[in-house]
Amino acid sequence: MRVRQAVAILLVSAGAVIATDVLMHSSLLRLLQPRIESPADGAIVTGTLSVSWEGPQPMEATLTGAGQRIDLGLRESPFEVDAGRFPRPGQYGIELRAPRFGSFIGAERRFMVRRAKERSAPAEEPANTGQVPGAPPPQPPAGDNSAQLMIERDQLRGQVDALQGQLTKLREDNADLGQALDELQADTDARLAASDQQREELGREHLLALQENQFLRLRMQSIPSCTVWGYLAYPRPQTNPPSRLVLVSDRSGAVFRSEVDCTRIRRGDPTGASPCICVGPVGPGQ
Repeated sequence: MRVRQAVAILLVSAGAVIATDVLMHSSLLRLLQPRIESPADGAIVTGTLSVSWEGPQPMEATLTGAGQRIDLGLRESPFEVDAGRFPRPGQYGIELRAPRFGSFIGAERRFMVRRAKERSAPAEEPANTGQVPGAPPPQPPAGDNSAQLMIERDQLRGQVDALQGQLTKLREDNADLGQALDELQADTDARLAASDQQREELGREHLLALQENQFLRLRMQSIPSCTVWGYLAYPRPQTNPPSRLVLVSDRSGAVFRSEVDCTRIRRGDPTGASPCICVGPVGPGQ
């Protein structure tokens, strides 16, 4: 039931709008949707741009073109855009959007901008120009605008071709850099693999050295410590042929268990012929 009521209200509203447009010979949509009057669509602008429209006021204005978007702020109709806003010749556009519901209420217009020809003052007046003094200068033919546009079009095409060539060159350079990067990555991977292999070999060698060191330590620990010390002595009276003895104990029969004990007895023995040396592990009573 509510859907039918809504449809009926929409139909009545649409009929009222159409009837009002017919009676007043105008459209109520202009009150909601702006219609740009100036500049004309495709107009050629050489200086200050004048913008005017019919419809809601004020509107958010935006200038587009030359790869940029310039926000002109909230404007009333009409207003002007200074020529300094156009950095170079080409196609530009003006966009109008409502401060609210800008996505639905708005309009835009495209136009061309070209440089105004500079007039140079003549150095000398010709003697006989064939013109009546005070007469207006001859107007250029209407085809001059088309010729100028053709020249600007050719210039733009030349710029596009140059940019396309630069883009192609940059793509080739990018491909070369990618190939060089791949080669460098492959070389880095190879060096990294060789380094890993060398590190593994050094690790194995280090492990073998540790095992050999441990084995030598075990062998050194298995060697018995020196338990008997002694020194060489000549007996008195001397025999013929002469002979030498290794004394490992004192006169009381106490065996020299350390170098200190041996040295103490050796100093008081006039028959000693050598310093104290390790004789070997000899047990008591041997």
